[in-house]
Amino acid sequence: MQVSSAPDQSLPTRRGGRPRSPESRPDRATVRFTKIEYLAVKRRAATARLTVAEYCRQAVLTGRVTPTLDPAALPALHEMRALANTLNQLVNQARGDGMRSVAIKADGLLDQLTKLLAT
Repeated sequence: MQVSSAPDQSLPTRRGGRPRSPESRPDRATVRFTKIEYLAVKRRAATARLTVAEYCRQAVLTGRVTPTLDPAALPALHEMRALANTLNQLVNQARGDGMRSVAIKADGLLDQLTKLLAT
């Protein structure tokens, strides 16, 4: 009779279900807060649109917290990207046509940017 001291490492222990995320975080650190401290951290996390865990993780690892983008700002961001594309095309056109035609188009683009940033 043979007694094995360790299970066979070549066999997978998990049979089915959802595969583990490549960003799984098996290690943990526990932090204790007073009620007031926890409410302050929770409020700051909500302001940054992050979970408390993600807020604490960013604060500890980088010393600063990068908030997530506000969904209400997405249309303005898309419009600014389109204007940046247009500006890039104008710069490329300036190399070929000359500066006079670009100046007229750039003025219109600046007016659009000014209106967008005013809202």
